[in-house]
Amino acid sequence: MTDAASHDYLILQSWTGPRTQGLGELLRDCKTVSALLGLPDQHFEILPKATQAALATAKTKWPRSGPHAFNQRGVTDLFIPITDRRYPQRLREIPDPPPWLFARGDLSALTKPMISIVGSRRASLLGESLAHSLGAWLAGAGYGVVSGLAVGIDGAANRGALRDGTTVAVLANGLDRVYPPRHKRLAEEIEQQGCLLSEYPAGTPPSKHAFPRRNRIISGLSEATIIVEAALPSGTLHTANSALEQGRDIYVLPWSLRHENGAGCLRLLRDGATPITSFEELEQLFPPIKDQRRESAASVVPPQDSPLLQRLGDGHHSVEELQTALDMPLQELLTSLAELEIAGVVCQHDGRYSLGP
Repeated sequence: MTDAASHDYLILQSWTGPRTQGLGELLRDCKTVSALLGLPDQHFEILPKATQAALATAKTKWPRSGPHAFNQRGVTDLFIPITDRRYPQRLREIPDPPPWLFARGDLSALTKPMISIVGSRRASLLGESLAHSLGAWLAGAGYGVVSGLAVGIDGAANRGALRDGTTVAVLANGLDRVYPPRHKRLAEEIEQQGCLLSEYPAGTPPSKHAFPRRNRIISGLSEATIIVEAALPSGTLHTANSALEQGRDIYVLPWSLRHENGAGCLRLLRDGATPITSFEELEQLFPPIKDQRRESAASVVPPQDSPLLQRLGDGHHSVEELQTALDMPLQELLTSLAELEIAGVVCQHDGRYSLGP
């Protein structure tokens, strides 16, 4: 894309602001800002009233040149309009694609086959451990892991992917701020080892309206979406709905009927989502693109004389029994068990763990 074309998009972005619903499809078809603004007004009737008003104003001002024509906040971020070759093709094809993206980090992360992992902000320790392990497995197998940087499942998935590969975090605000603030360090690591994305320019704060809009990007970038943990009602189900509208596969981890944050997962399974019931299934569902998973898994296996493996060798144990016997922090124990299950050393049946065959 030429500097002039990118400049035109930046001017349009400054006029429309966050009011972009439906605009991406028009720009995808028109190819240029000039062609878009040359359309008869009836073509804009599908757009929200606020977007129509912004475009009506833009038509009266166009053409306009010079750096004074747009707000320069965020211009240091990579700016990727929908017609730019760097814009992910899978995302370009969805209904209501974002008309542009702002990015920080390594754009090569956007060229991989991607899988999104999302779930509850108020996640259980087990849910976070599973999201972390799923992220690590998929990244180690060569996939890019997409999530939303939120507390709970999203952040755990992003963090797990960094262990063995790359991850993409999609924000519901400008890239000059991190939300939630506690994930500032995680965002910095993702920028170094993956990519941060948003359709909003720097200076845009997070808002209630922006999160559902963000979710369509998470699912739109991905070949499939994995729901780890979700309550009813749940913002996570917005991502699942977006994935369905986009024709993407949805995979869900099943939970107990008594697990409050599993109710959304059970609802999705009832409606036809595909369950993931063991880590052994992952290799069939998501064939490894590169053979790094076994090397990565081997690196987490403790020596045979470790207290955990010795305890697992004498029968089937619940998490509570193992924690009491080993006096281990719960999060550390859950992470170790999940990693050992990925490595094929440990198997789990009806919530009880033992050494694998």
